[in-house]
Amino acid sequence: MSLSPFASTRSVALADVNHAAVSEGRIRIRISLILFLGMMALVLLRLAEVALLSPDAHRRAAPAQITLDRADITDRNGLLLATTLSSYSLYAEPARIWNPQETADALAHIRPGLDRSRIVEQLASERAFVWIDRGLSPKERQAVFELGHPGLGFRREPRRAYPNAPLAAHLVGWTDIDLAGAAGVERAFEDRLVGDTAPALTLSIDGRVQFAIAEELKKSVEHYSALSAASVLMDIQSGEIVAMVSVPDFNTNDYGAASPEARFNHAAMSTYDLGSVFKPLTVAMALEDKLAEREEMFDVHKPYKVLNKFIRDDHPAKEPLSLDYVLAESSNRGTAMLAQRIGKERMQRYLRGLGLMDRVPYELAESARPQIQSHWGEMATVTVSYGHGLAVTPLALTAATAALLNDGVYIAPTVLKRDATRPPETRRVFSSRVSQDLADMMRLTVVEGTGKKADVPGFGVMGKTGTAEKPYRGGYDRNRLVTSFISAFPHSDPRYALIVTLDEPKGLPETHGFATAGWNAAPTTGAIIERIGPMLPGARDIRKTARLNTEALR
Repeated sequence: MSLSPFASTRSVALADVNHAAVSEGRIRIRISLILFLGMMALVLLRLAEVALLSPDAHRRAAPAQITLDRADITDRNGLLLATTLSSYSLYAEPARIWNPQETADALAHIRPGLDRSRIVEQLASERAFVWIDRGLSPKERQAVFELGHPGLGFRREPRRAYPNAPLAAHLVGWTDIDLAGAAGVERAFEDRLVGDTAPALTLSIDGRVQFAIAEELKKSVEHYSALSAASVLMDIQSGEIVAMVSVPDFNTNDYGAASPEARFNHAAMSTYDLGSVFKPLTVAMALEDKLAEREEMFDVHKPYKVLNKFIRDDHPAKEPLSLDYVLAESSNRGTAMLAQRIGKERMQRYLRGLGLMDRVPYELAESARPQIQSHWGEMATVTVSYGHGLAVTPLALTAATAALLNDGVYIAPTVLKRDATRPPETRRVFSSRVSQDLADMMRLTVVEGTGKKADVPGFGVMGKTGTAEKPYRGGYDRNRLVTSFISAFPHSDPRYALIVTLDEPKGLPETHGFATAGWNAAPTTGAIIERIGPMLPGARDIRKTARLNTEALR
């Protein structure tokens, strides 16, 4: 059978149609693919623009890790006072938080101190990310992580910790939230503490002694209902501050929760008229310039008038007293007689040499300037001689007394442990003879005078009481007192100077209603020395007797 010529023609036409259809399909696929890839490219370009070119990009990315570290701080025996630990900061990306209220409730349950309403506001904001909290412990971080919220994230960062707080809180100080020193040693030695390889900073204080003094001061503040208290223990021979205590104190791990009063360093920042604790310095001035002799008798039993004011004694004598007993019995009249011989210029020269006319030159910023009278006449010279009219810090008076008993040589105080490569700054103020005389006279004051309640057998305590009325409306308020006891020990070789100051202690039945230093600051001093004496090298007196012929001194 033969084929029609038209059949061949139809087959060719059908093949052409099929080929055209396939070609058209391939073209459409290519076009679709090109369009898809183009769209993907646009999306990627937009993402890159948002991530890299947007002005808000830096706020939308999680912050970088902080690598800053800070050296440890220890006491003189290696006790850790400050260190750096790892903690976690919590942030959120609000756009990924689907229920701000529920999330805020969960976070407030883990960190009870958080402000729930503030967190809700943050999580509902249109910001790319917000800080929620800082300083989370590993346990708290895990609890937040287990909430399973994709919009919550963490940054690991260093956190300053004070493992023995509140021990030495005012002296060590604290850092702010960015780990920068804000007070005390942390602030004063910022440059030495910062850095991953910075060595530990060793302080002069003894943590054991610091703790014991703080405990005794707290007992006294409570017992005598005082407003506050302060104490400084200084190594007379090296200038090292072995302890510096201010009560009330606070926990440096949560310094923001402490009141301004608790954070205030009364030992170095509060200036007081400290009263008769100035008298040993006045006596030393008179002896140094040979304006008096220890054997001289002073008619303190008679009324004594300076300009238009009679000088009174709290413990009036019935007969003349030698210079030793002028100090031991704390006679304002006898001290006023010495002050008039000394005069304004000579007194101010000695006070400058003792560091009492300026802030204490030690490393910390916490060092208040004294309050000095603008007009210093004859009456001011007299009142300053027994501790009224010149307000200084307990630290300043301790350093001055240390100079008096350190063979007459002033040594600038330090909060750092001394080493051979860092010799102290010194200057001579009194002669060796006068220094020894005052050691004997201050020992007599404890053995027979107003400081009896501070005596501790075996430590040869020397000292002087001081009771001052607080300034009030242009005068002084007899019912508001600052009481102090300045002491040193041992008498055989003076090594430590200690001051105890109580602000507005109250009289008690056991003190017969008296609130003067002999009834509160002196016994507090005795309790402190009894506790810390056995811990301190060179604190015991090597003599078995007071080595004082008291009958010859009358």
